[in-house]
Amino acid sequence: MLENEASIPNRYVVFDLETTGFSPEYAEIIEIGAVRVENGIIISRFQTYVKPFKRIPSNITALTGITEADVKNAPRIDEAIVKFLEFIGNDILVAHNSAFDMRFVCTVCILLGLDIRNKVIDSVKLAKTYIKGTKNYKLETLKEHLGIRLDSHNASDDCTVTYKVVEECRRIMLGSTSKI
Repeated sequence: MLENEASIPNRYVVFDLETTGFSPEYAEIIEIGAVRVENGIIISRFQTYVKPFKRIPSNITALTGITEADVKNAPRIDEAIVKFLEFIGNDILVAHNSAFDMRFVCTVCILLGLDIRNKVIDSVKLAKTYIKGTKNYKLETLKEHLGIRLDSHNASDDCTVTYKVVEECRRIMLGSTSKI
């Protein structure tokens, strides 16, 4: 269920996945990251690697930096998704290009008979509404535009970048002059 894309709640959870491909029919989740935000401040974090059933393709390791050694002792998706669902509770979820991440989460939940009904906000739509002057709204581009210096394509840092994008949108929406 999608929340009004132009509103920014005071409490939300930003989450991000790293996967072995683009489709949950053929690819697997190999990392889940999340940050809980309350009144504009990160108050807790969640991160886990996920041990896939198949080997991580070399192009994915090159992109994400996630290796077989990273996931060797990680939980399988059935355990990892339960921990993730416990972390998010009933909070509103925020993800950059949320349809991609939610497709994976919902597919896993359906396969495991788990329920997820959280409202979801797509930070791409927020950025398009509030942030002007970028060539596109990819997370990497927004990160550069906002001067954020963090790595890309790892779930934890991507959550932090998305959080900063959302809070920049809030700042613009409220007409504040102080930067993130």
